[in-house]
Amino acid sequence: MTCICSVLDRLKCDKKGALKIGSIISKVFLLIVLLSVVIMVWTMPDIQKIDGSTHICLKFDGGVLCKETSSTLKSLLENEVPQVYTETAEQDASDTKKYFNDTVQIELKNDYLASIPDMKPGAKIVGLLTNKMTGLETKKSGEMETVVSWFNGRDLDYTTGFMRFGVRYQNGRLIVPLTGTYNIYSFLILTEDIDPSEIKNENTNGKLVIHAMYKYNVKLGHDVELASSVQTRRQATHRNFNAFNSYISTLVNLEAGDEISVKISDISLTSYPGDNVFGLHMI
Repeated sequence: MTCICSVLDRLKCDKKGALKIGSIISKVFLLIVLLSVVIMVWTMPDIQKIDGSTHICLKFDGGVLCKETSSTLKSLLENEVPQVYTETAEQDASDTKKYFNDTVQIELKNDYLASIPDMKPGAKIVGLLTNKMTGLETKKSGEMETVVSWFNGRDLDYTTGFMRFGVRYQNGRLIVPLTGTYNIYSFLILTEDIDPSEIKNENTNGKLVIHAMYKYNVKLGHDVELASSVQTRRQATHRNFNAFNSYISTLVNLEAGDEISVKISDISLTSYPGDNVFGLHMI
C-alpha cells in the first residue's frame, strides 16, 4: 500500500513539471513572435502619405499605383473612353441591326403589303370659279389658260372633294407623290349668256373650245399635253343661254413630283362651280 502511494505522488510531480515546462516554452515562443513583429515594423520603409486632393490611387494587376490626379484622369479619358465608346457603339449597332432584321423589318413588310390597296394616292377637287368670281383678268378667247381656282384645303370639307396619301395642291396643280400609272380626269360644265344683238353681227358657229390636261416636271421645264377634248361651240340663234360640257379621262404613267393641271381655251365659259371636277388616282 505504501508503494502505491509513492508511485502516485511521483506521477503527480512529473505532470506538474511537464505543465511548467510547456508554459515556459509557450512564453518563449510568444516572446519570439513579438520580437519578430517589432523588428519587422522597425525595418519597414516609411509609407509615403498621399494627398487625396492632388493624387489618386488605382488598382491594377501588379498592385496599387498612386499618381497625380489631373494627369491620370486625362490619360484615362484619352485612352480608355474612346475605346469604351467604340465598343459600345459597335455593340449597339449590332443589336439594332439584329432587332431590325429579326422583328421590325418583317412587321413593316407585312404591314406595308397589307395596306397597299388602301394607300394609293388619289385626289378629287371641285368647284372651279370663274374669273368674274375671283377677280382675275380674262384672257382672249382661244388662248389656253391654266385653271387655278379650284377649291382646295379646308374648303374641300364642304364639297365631295378629297386629297389622300401624299397628293398636294398648288396653284391649280395636283402633285403626285409616287411613280406609277394614274387615271386622270376632268369634267367641266360650260355655259354662256348670249346677246341676241351680237348674234346678228358675228357668226359664232364653228368656234372651237379646247379643254386639255397637262403635265409639268422640273426636268422637262415646260408643260406636256396628256389628253384633250376639242369640240365646236354652236349657239342657237333664238336663245339667250347656251350650255354644253367637256370630259377627259385617260391613263398615264407619272413620276413622283409631276404636276397635273387643267387648261381651257375660254375660261369665261365656267360658271357652275359645283359641277366641275378635276382629279386623279393611282391604279
